[in-house]
Amino acid sequence: MELLITLRLTMRVVALALWTLLLFPIRCLSLFIAPLSYRAEVWWRRVLMRFWAIGACAIVGMRVRQTGTAPKPPYYLVTNHLSLVDVVLLARTAACVFVSRADVQDVGVLGLLAKGMNTIFIDRAKVRDTQRVNEIIHATLDKGYGVHFFAESRISQDAQVHPFKPPLLEPAVKRGIPVHYAAISYRTPTGAPSAKDTIVWVDGVSMAGCILNVLRLPSFEAIINFGDVPLTAPDRKELADKLYKATLDRFTPVN
Repeated sequence: MELLITLRLTMRVVALALWTLLLFPIRCLSLFIAPLSYRAEVWWRRVLMRFWAIGACAIVGMRVRQTGTAPKPPYYLVTNHLSLVDVVLLARTAACVFVSRADVQDVGVLGLLAKGMNTIFIDRAKVRDTQRVNEIIHATLDKGYGVHFFAESRISQDAQVHPFKPPLLEPAVKRGIPVHYAAISYRTPTGAPSAKDTIVWVDGVSMAGCILNVLRLPSFEAIINFGDVPLTAPDRKELADKLYKATLDRFTPVN
């Protein structure tokens, strides 16, 4: 049994690396389109990201169960945050530009990939950095991209949905645009370790350790439940609360 798990892990690591390395140069070439036509670049980026995510899901054994319809760009989308796998799930279903914590850009190949996909990095330790990031979000929406951020501002340690933070909702309030939302959850098959123990990334487990835990699973189900109607509010705190409650209502407990 242990030999089978090790073989599965090795094959998936190699396949995922090769799949990513195959598509990333194409993404680099597509960046040359941006100065000529942002609309074409936005379209190409979305297609390439979704194509990569479909392949990644097949490689890691992730079955996606989607309820509701993902928004069409440009849009602003928030979700809860449980795992590194959330990024793959959102890449497949929404193909969005992510707002990510700043230290991700320094994580070797992962940081290079994130930069290549137009990720917006924020240093949450610096309060003033929020203003800079909000200005970038404004510009990104203007270019026609869909923007996503994890509204809890960190991964949930108990696999629950926690109150959403309001600062990064300022662009939506200023522009008067509705914010889309979705709830993310995971399930593992009978007989496999629980999603709480393997997929949810908790403190004390390294990034590599979390990835390896997921890749050892025979398969798992990723659940994303998009809201029917985006929400608005005249105040970012009120908007954060409305989005939190709406996401909580659509949340399926992690199993």
